[in-house]
Amino acid sequence: MFQHSSRGTAVWLVIVGLALALTLITGEVPAAAAALLMAGYLALAYVVTRRVQVGSIIESLPRSPVRRPEMSEVAREAVGRASSHPRFDPLVRLLDVGLIVDEHRPDGVSLRRGRFISLDDDGIRPFAIVDVPEGIGDRMARIRFEIRDENGKPRYIYEDDKWLNAGENILLPDYRFPISSNETALDAGTWIMRVQVDGGMLGIHNFNLSPSLSERRRQLSPDGELRERVWRSEDEDISLPLSLEELLRQQSQQHRVR
Repeated sequence: MFQHSSRGTAVWLVIVGLALALTLITGEVPAAAAALLMAGYLALAYVVTRRVQVGSIIESLPRSPVRRPEMSEVAREAVGRASSHPRFDPLVRLLDVGLIVDEHRPDGVSLRRGRFISLDDDGIRPFAIVDVPEGIGDRMARIRFEIRDENGKPRYIYEDDKWLNAGENILLPDYRFPISSNETALDAGTWIMRVQVDGGMLGIHNFNLSPSLSERRRQLSPDGELRERVWRSEDEDISLPLSLEELLRQQSQQHRVR
C-alpha cells in the first residue's frame, strides 16, 4: 500500500491534512472528536511515511498465552511411570487415564470409574483423554491399550486406527475386558494398563484387582478378621467426564440395537 510512489503518497497526505484542517477550522466538530481525528491522521501519516505494514503492527501486540488443559493427578502418575520407557512420547499429552467398570443390568448400564477392581465386577474398559498439538493433529493414528497382570502377562490388547483431532481426544476401546465371566482364571494383585499412540508410550496406569467376595470369606480367620486387608478405591465415586459417559452410553445403545 502506497509503496509505488513516494511523491504520490506525500501529495495524498497533504490533501487529507488540508481537508481535515478545514473541517476543524469551521468549529462544527466537537473538541473531543477533533482530537480523535487529529490523532488518527497523525498515526496514519506515521504508518504511511514509515512504510510500516499494519499486519506487522498487529503481530507485535502482546497476546495472552493460550492455556493448555491441565492433567489429572492420575495422569501425572501414569506419565511419570512412562517417562523412563524407551518409547515415551512427550508430544501427545495424557490428560486423564483410568478404567471404567461397566455392569449390564436390566435397567441399563451402570458406569463407575474405579482403580481398585474386584473379581466380582462384571468387566472393565480402559480409557484415556489426550491433548494433541496442532502440528501433529488431524490425522489417523494407531491406538493401543494393554492390560497386564501382576506377572506382566498380557490379558487384554486393543489396537485400532483412530482419527486424532488437534486438541482434546477421548480414546475408548469398542469392547471391554470381562472379569467375573472371564474364561481364564484371573489372579488378584497389582495390574497395569498401558496406552500408546503410534507406538509411543503415553502412560502406565496401575490398578488393583482384589479377590472375590467368596475368596475373601474363605480367607477369614476364626476371629472374623481378614488375613489380608482388601482396600477399596477412593476414586470410585468420582463421576466420569460427561462427554465420555455419553460416548459409553451411545456404544451400549448401538450394541443393543444390533
